[in-house]
Amino acid sequence: MRSHIALMSVPLHAHITPVLGVAAELVARGHRVTFASGGAFASLIAETGATPVTYLSTFPADGAPGEGWLAPAVDGRQTARRFGRERDAAFPQIVAAYGADRPDLIVHDTATAFAPPLADLWGVPRVRFSPAQVFLSAEDDPLVPSVVALPRSLQVNVDQVGPEHHFVGPVPWHRRAGTTWTAPNSRRVALVSLGTTHHGRTDVPARCAEGLAAAGWHVVIVTDGPLDLGEPAGSVEVHHGVAPAPVLEKAEVVVTAGGAGDALDGLAHGVPLVVVPQGVEQFLTAARIQALGVGRTITPERFSAAAVRAAAEELTGDAATRTALDTMRAEILLSGGAPAAADVIEKQLARGDTA
Repeated sequence: MRSHIALMSVPLHAHITPVLGVAAELVARGHRVTFASGGAFASLIAETGATPVTYLSTFPADGAPGEGWLAPAVDGRQTARRFGRERDAAFPQIVAAYGADRPDLIVHDTATAFAPPLADLWGVPRVRFSPAQVFLSAEDDPLVPSVVALPRSLQVNVDQVGPEHHFVGPVPWHRRAGTTWTAPNSRRVALVSLGTTHHGRTDVPARCAEGLAAAGWHVVIVTDGPLDLGEPAGSVEVHHGVAPAPVLEKAEVVVTAGGAGDALDGLAHGVPLVVVPQGVEQFLTAARIQALGVGRTITPERFSAAAVRAAAEELTGDAATRTALDTMRAEILLSGGAPAAADVIEKQLARGDTA
């Protein structure tokens, strides 16, 4: 049956990108899908076949780092205030934008605080979508299912996570007009992607590139922030925004801060990870990556160009790492991705539970 499903997310790449594949899957199944978020993401959302419903966000344009955005060490209470302001600004705008065209169900990112009160206001069921680690809260209703875009083995303290959380693994989706990229001849490729929010230290990507390029790697840096790079060497190139898929197909190592998006992109392609964590959740994910044998963690006090280079060389030459990567890739494939996520959503839609 054709239903109206509303997806909702704060306008940040790390929260919108993981759910785009779900939007495309629901459209393919014949549902009418709207997607409420900041206007800067409207064209990206439209490519999935969903209809953008935009509001004026309090966050910086396009979720890019800049004046007024959060440094990595900022107090958690300040983060909560920022997201609280976003909730208060978005709520009335979205109520007005939808008007009488109320959806049959809401799917919302876990950081999107304006969505649960909208579901209550409209009396419609909802599904949570977690793009990263599940953090349990006494306020979570076990009757509201949660789609988790991680393989189950990557979740911290997974034995404490209830059955309402469905681990579907990453949900890949690539833009129709994808970025083209040609791999260099005879050089190993390393992707350095430290996330699309401000990493605080603009020298970190450059130092990663320095260490890898010195060992003969061709380095592709992906960033949305400023870089202390100077004039890049011929073996270093810079891209802004999300990493072009062709790079991942050729990369032999990914250097990441441990954000779920970059980490899962690498693991889905069977690429080992050098993790340079910067935030609380990233340290948790980094610990699981290390424990599973699919990468190495370099903590801030151990970070150096030489440490990155050594970790990359160790990973790419280690047979046990390759076996662990193959196991992880198989788990990701079996997790179900977008079809599994859509199954959870349709089951909740059929139940019509507004809890």
